[in-house]
Amino acid sequence: MAGWIHESEQASRPMARAGLDAASEMAAAGAELGVANTNFGYDSPRRKHHTLIFAITLAAILLAISLIVPLLPLADPVEPDYDRIAEAPGFEHPLGTDLHGRDELSRVLWAIRTSMIVGVAATGLALTAGMAAATVAVYGGRITDAIFMRTADVFLSFPVVLGAIAIMAVMGPGRRNVFIAIAFFGWPIFARVFRSSLISIREKTYIKAAKVLGAGESRIFFRHVLPNSIPPLISYTAVATGGAILAEAGLSFINLGVQRPDPSLGMMLSESMGQFEPAPWLVIVPGIAVTLMVLIFILIGNSATRALNPRIKKAG
Repeated sequence: MAGWIHESEQASRPMARAGLDAASEMAAAGAELGVANTNFGYDSPRRKHHTLIFAITLAAILLAISLIVPLLPLADPVEPDYDRIAEAPGFEHPLGTDLHGRDELSRVLWAIRTSMIVGVAATGLALTAGMAAATVAVYGGRITDAIFMRTADVFLSFPVVLGAIAIMAVMGPGRRNVFIAIAFFGWPIFARVFRSSLISIREKTYIKAAKVLGAGESRIFFRHVLPNSIPPLISYTAVATGGAILAEAGLSFINLGVQRPDPSLGMMLSESMGQFEPAPWLVIVPGIAVTLMVLIFILIGNSATRALNPRIKKAG
């Protein structure tokens, strides 16, 4: 018996040595190809979420611009200067001037501030209203749930921008009325998302275990249900902020949003219609600004979805 074990050990040693040699060759090949991590199928959190970090950094820059614009030594974005009408970009006016001689750089920065205020305020208001409605619907019983969700269905049947136009026609134009109108037709989607998340979390085993152990409904909700129901809202909140910014620009473009002489990206595009050939900067600058702002928040939403749900694989 001892002799058989000794022969088996001697036979297995070449196989183990061959396996180590193969692993060494694989590691060497990986080093030659520049592969720093040979643990295939694994990405470090920093590498996996670099797009999200980049997008959040850009959003933070936009937020910082919105906060410090009043403190910057910029030209008056409202006061016209008819001696400098539609001047091309230069040293004194890096982005040129508009059709009233106002500094384009100053107006764009102030317009970004307006867009951020409207986007964040409208999304925050819709998010709060949607979460409150979903909570009441889920914990209020079947009848309450049916009433709230059918009401949400009615609001969802109207496009947000079209509904906002109707509200603006009644309430009148203005920055405050813009975010109220956008939030008024934006809360149902938040309510739908949060309601689905609440229902899913309430059926989890650890929630039932907490009830068996005697935990009250309020404690279960605030300690377990609410924190685990919020992540699905994060992605949509970012995308909705970009949508609110675009909606504000659209309403201002048709003169139902921010009113003259206050700067708005949509209004700046509206005023520069027909000026692309003689003064292209009047169209390009605000157009790029509103496009980048919307894309940044959409990128945050998309990247956050992948970060919060590891099962989602990157395309390709």
